[in-house]
Amino acid sequence: MKLSLCIPTMDRWGFLKVSLPKYLDNPYIDEIVICDENGNDKLMIDSIYAHNKKIRTFKNDCVLGAFFNKRRVVSLANNEFVCLMDSDNFAPISYFDTWEKYLNGTQPDIKTVYSPSKTTKQANHPGFDHSELNGLIINKGNMKYCWKNYRCTQGACNIGNYIISKTLMAKAEPYDLAMAINSKSLDVLYQNYLLFTLGDCNLVIIPNMEYDHIVHDGSYYNQTSHMVNIPLYNSLYE
Repeated sequence: MKLSLCIPTMDRWGFLKVSLPKYLDNPYIDEIVICDENGNDKLMIDSIYAHNKKIRTFKNDCVLGAFFNKRRVVSLANNEFVCLMDSDNFAPISYFDTWEKYLNGTQPDIKTVYSPSKTTKQANHPGFDHSELNGLIINKGNMKYCWKNYRCTQGACNIGNYIISKTLMAKAEPYDLAMAINSKSLDVLYQNYLLFTLGDCNLVIIPNMEYDHIVHDGSYYNQTSHMVNIPLYNSLYE
């Protein structure tokens, strides 16, 4: 199974210079596709990895914002299945090992989103824990029930950093452009809503599938959360 690692980025070289060498050594990753909002990270990456055919970098013509940049980077992948990972986070080999173990020799499903259940403990953060949802399959038929009855559903549906198919992502075209543009820190929450309602997807929380989610003041979430009408996006699930 060939996987594309898709990374949307903007001014995250401090993180990428650490994670990229590790990703290059990861046997699960067939290619690394990076979409840069302003070109600063691309410049640094190309200066070091210009001759590495495993890394493909792109600069956007304008700043798209997280919602659209993630969609673009997935669309540029050569493989059907991608790991969509934020540039300030890191998925170790154990993340992919756990996914492969979950598949148990079967092929991944085009309509399924494979989502991690936890993030690893950091020096400044205990990590996010969605293990209450372990093994549960969330879809448009039960997403409102899960939202109401499992407190970690909101976090699980907005954290992203999951494995998904290009086909499924393409089906979830934003039918409300303003909602997509204004989703900001809730971009994944809105994208997953579209995946549920338009892509008819199944989102599964995989036990013990973990990655490093770095919490810092400069994160996209912390920089934009005050700009979002949170009740509006929550109401889509409620």
